[in-house]
Amino acid sequence: MQIQINRRNLVLCLVTALTLVGFLVLQQNSLAQDQERTLRAGEKFEVGGGQSVEILRCRGEGRDRECEVQYYRANGPEGGPMWQAEGPLLAAQARVAAARQAEAGTPAPPAGDNTPTKTDDDDAANRPDDKPAVPGDCASNVPAGDSSKTAKASADLFKRKIYYIYNVLANGTGSAPLSVGVTFLNFDVGQPFTNIVRVDPVTGAHRLNDAAPVNAIIYPVRSKHIICEQYRDGLQRRQVENKYNCFKNRDGEWVCGADGIPKVIQLN
Repeated sequence: MQIQINRRNLVLCLVTALTLVGFLVLQQNSLAQDQERTLRAGEKFEVGGGQSVEILRCRGEGRDRECEVQYYRANGPEGGPMWQAEGPLLAAQARVAAARQAEAGTPAPPAGDNTPTKTDDDDAANRPDDKPAVPGDCASNVPAGDSSKTAKASADLFKRKIYYIYNVLANGTGSAPLSVGVTFLNFDVGQPFTNIVRVDPVTGAHRLNDAAPVNAIIYPVRSKHIICEQYRDGLQRRQVENKYNCFKNRDGEWVCGADGIPKVIQLN
């Protein structure tokens, strides 16, 4: 009788142990999958529109994780380093990969879209004459103002530079949108400051903004705007609220880079 009881206890212990091991394996697999979706310094990949991005460094965890990036085109770097949320970068990487797979599997031109529930949108998107018929808050007109090296700092100049961040990808190739519109809802230019160098007794010398040259005049900007992207199968609209630092880079060109994690609300 004692032997039977011991056997039963042994079986129960084995079942419990196997259950715990299985749970731990599943948890580790889930964690490993999450870690696979994390960008690391040194990675470089295409984001569409003939543009690629290099990850310089990242900080934060989870949804708060952001990376300092440098964009490139065939003729070299485009603009200066800027901070961007990791989520949109991962989404762009996945989108390009999906577009490549779709192109490899369906050699026919994308005009023959196979989404019957959006037939009307597809027809409109494939007719150039219908492109202006987008919602009024998604007008694709370029913000007014001079954006040359000799241009003076102004709200219009900075709007134009932020608009360019989105519009530079809009050429319809791969997963890139056909066109992009930016409508600014709120736009505030703060008090400019000089990009001085501060010395930390532990970590050494640091500029206030690592992307800007030493002693550059930096204009902090707060912007709330709507991004409208025209694709072959319809529109995608989102509201973005973020901070930017605008300044002249080492080449004397005006640039505006994101300063922090944007607050994004998908509108459709």
